[in-house]
Amino acid sequence: MEKKNLLKNKRTLLLALSSSLIMSTPVNASRGEDIENKINSIFKPFVDIDNAINEKIDNIFNEDTYEIAKDGVSEIKDSAHDYADSLIDYDHDHLEIVSFVPNKDPNEERKYFFVNTLVPGLPKIYYLDVEGNVVNRKSDNKRFKVKVSVHHTITEDEKGSKYAFEEKTYEDLVTGEVWTNTVSLSKDEPYLTDASSLVEYGVFEDIADVLPSDLVKDEYELGEVKELTDYINNLDNSLAFDKELSLTR
Repeated sequence: MEKKNLLKNKRTLLLALSSSLIMSTPVNASRGEDIENKINSIFKPFVDIDNAINEKIDNIFNEDTYEIAKDGVSEIKDSAHDYADSLIDYDHDHLEIVSFVPNKDPNEERKYFFVNTLVPGLPKIYYLDVEGNVVNRKSDNKRFKVKVSVHHTITEDEKGSKYAFEEKTYEDLVTGEVWTNTVSLSKDEPYLTDASSLVEYGVFEDIADVLPSDLVKDEYELGEVKELTDYINNLDNSLAFDKELSLTR
């Protein structure tokens, strides 16, 4: 009965915290991320110019000239992004692939993103009561200690923000039990088959466990990482573990 109640508490905690994803700015810790941040700051004016033109151009140009000017700025922006994509490099051994749906068969659903392991996770510690509410560390009602490491993906969403996931380690301060919301995945076990609600993220420490062998390299440009992200999330494309999946069926 105690084990059943503990499992129920764990699931309550994860449900209560499922919407607490933190989107923070990563620290400058690696060659790729450091250069990427500098490139973004250098080329940010092009985005500002584009926004300004969209708002002010009608007061200056007629309709035909508007399209020419807008196309010109778009071309500059595209060139700037292409330059950044070719300038930033990531070593194979410094990349991991994170699955945001570790309990899903990748033949049915995929949410894969690359993470640069040279960028340390942003740390955070807080405490919860038995119901999953955040409490002060000096509170008599604290039951769980939660250590969080917030990681950011290399690619961005359509709004220009990087996806993030919170790697959490829970400690029951009464029983001493420790568990996490993250699991290691591999070519032999590319997803969890027990549909566990306690795991929110899966991590492939070797990206060759996901990438087909002909796409594996020692080093990848930022542009290639973006293309590979699209590739591995396309359900029509075969991945490194497809053979292993077919053998287990």
